[in-house]
Amino acid sequence: MTHCLESDRDVGEARRSWRGVVPLLQVGSIEDTLTYYAEVLGFSVDFVWPREGPAKWAAASHGDVSFMFTMDLGESTRPFLAEKGNGVVFYIVTEDVEALYDELCEQGAIIVQDLHQFGARKQFSAADLNGYILAFSEPFDRN
Repeated sequence: MTHCLESDRDVGEARRSWRGVVPLLQVGSIEDTLTYYAEVLGFSVDFVWPREGPAKWAAASHGDVSFMFTMDLGESTRPFLAEKGNGVVFYIVTEDVEALYDELCEQGAIIVQDLHQFGARKQFSAADLNGYILAFSEPFDRN
């Protein structure tokens, strides 16, 4: 475990500057993954690196939702690398979940859980080509 060095920086200011989370997903083929996210799920490809040769890192977004993708790093004995997708579900909140369900079905999305009522909201789940699960849900009632 690494220990941090002493600093005179304002730690509270650093914590207030957080802007969001962008998951970095290990994938078998960046090219195939970007094609699925763009053509089936409606994402825009933000960047691919390097620009020439096999892609090693890329990002795609749809509105305020973003994902980064990297080549599959395989298994590791390092404690910070977990098996990809193990127990992770990404919830994407949308205003019209029924229309989105119809649209993604028409586009050939891999639907793993049909549209259904879950508590006070409707939701459905789709998988990507790498087994990651994207759950699309109406807004959560926080009351």
